[in-house]
Amino acid sequence: MDRGRTGVAGQERASDPSRPADRLAVIDIGSNTARCVVFEAAGGTVRAIYETKDVPRLGSAVRAEAMLSEAAVERGLATVRRFARAIRELEVAKTIAVATSAVRDAANGPDFVRAAERGTGISLRVLTGAEEARYGYLGVASAMELSDDLVLDLGGGSLQLVRVLSSALRNSVSLPLGVLRLTERFFEHDPPKRREWDDLRAHVRTSVTSALEAFGARPSRVIGIGGTVRSLARAAIEMRVYPVRRVHGYPLTDHDIEALNEILGEMPATKRRAIPGIGNDRSDVILAGIVVLEEVLHAAGADRMAVSGTGIREGLAVEAIDAELPAAAEVLAERSTVAAARSFAFPLEHGREVAEFAQQLFELLAPRFGAGRSESLALRVAAWMHDAGVAVDLWNHAHHSAYLVENYPIWGLDQREVLLAAMTTYLHEGGDPPDEWKKGYLPIIRPTDLAAAVRLGAILDVAEILAPARPTVSLAAGGRTLALAFSAPTDTTLSPRWVEKVRKPMERAFGLEVRARDA
Repeated sequence: MDRGRTGVAGQERASDPSRPADRLAVIDIGSNTARCVVFEAAGGTVRAIYETKDVPRLGSAVRAEAMLSEAAVERGLATVRRFARAIRELEVAKTIAVATSAVRDAANGPDFVRAAERGTGISLRVLTGAEEARYGYLGVASAMELSDDLVLDLGGGSLQLVRVLSSALRNSVSLPLGVLRLTERFFEHDPPKRREWDDLRAHVRTSVTSALEAFGARPSRVIGIGGTVRSLARAAIEMRVYPVRRVHGYPLTDHDIEALNEILGEMPATKRRAIPGIGNDRSDVILAGIVVLEEVLHAAGADRMAVSGTGIREGLAVEAIDAELPAAAEVLAERSTVAAARSFAFPLEHGREVAEFAQQLFELLAPRFGAGRSESLALRVAAWMHDAGVAVDLWNHAHHSAYLVENYPIWGLDQREVLLAAMTTYLHEGGDPPDEWKKGYLPIIRPTDLAAAVRLGAILDVAEILAPARPTVSLAAGGRTLALAFSAPTDTTLSPRWVEKVRKPMERAFGLEVRARDA
């Protein structure tokens, strides 16, 4: 940011992010857990601003008589009443409420729906398995660029598998392989006996293998959603030195799952609940979840799954705001940045101007350091958000902007790209990478990424200086000089000493001289 140019005040500021009219509540009554999330809609995407959950376990003991037990119904109704109170207090404009496998499969499911509406005024929509799969797909599509993927949504009562081809949902299936259902059916002991493990695995393998064979060719990537997937990802992160605490984008490997199986499989539930990431909610059902995930990865021929922090609730929310999905990573990232600009009131139009010129420089200089689409995306996000930290502190805004890039949910980027964008933002006013980056970020970034971040930071630094004048850029003198051609006198739009400010980062990062002329 050019501190001598405080033109931020003359730009349109983001509107108040707390307006109830922009709030949307989603209630999701699952077989094991129930959640209520309030979203704020902005920029064609949604951002969670409030969440609460209960564990009514509606699906507990459904199998015996295909009925919700009286105790489960009472727990479920108490949960819906509590959610309804929260929604009223938050003055939410619209509420979407759904129920999934347990209510769908129970003969007295309609009675539960009617009782919930009578007691709270909230109308529960019971999703079919296909609808549940579709909303899971939409939730993932709101945060990740999809291509040739298998999306698995593991719940308490069912497992949804969605085959994605050319970014679109091509096929889906809902299987009765939820963790609560399987635990109650196969595990009589705690911890389970070897025979119980074997019987469960054989049952899951048969069902999953048949489903994926029906889908056809194996996917290029597996994406996992649902509370069990996120719990295992959190536990895996806690087992290792890992620089990102958010589970979204975490690559949950077969080795992670195998290690967790060895640790958790011999413990009773009372000890499993003490494992970070597992907790009380899933301590008694997590082992069944491990088996399901192992078998899906095996059948898909994959050694890992990308964990999505978004799912059915986000899918319901983005459908309600008519978000255009699927979308490219750049589009998802820009939508997130619009929402961030609204939350933190930073001037996005300035960021867009800088990003446009930064991309011109990037296309010219990318071959010099082997940069591609990932680096381009990271640079774009860094440019959009390079001044976001002004909301915290003008004088150290680059550091604060980097923190926001790393921790605000910018969709469309994987974890490496998030860190690369954050590092670029941090370095866009010069300086060297902090020593702790090399060790702290190493599990995610590549060995060459620190040098790449320095170069991207230099590009962003120069782009911010030159963007108001928009010169034409080219390489001259056999690639040793950055040539700038201006269509107007250069002293009218640029800050004083701009030539020196451009020369230093270009020389330092790329070994380039800088030459300018007026057209």
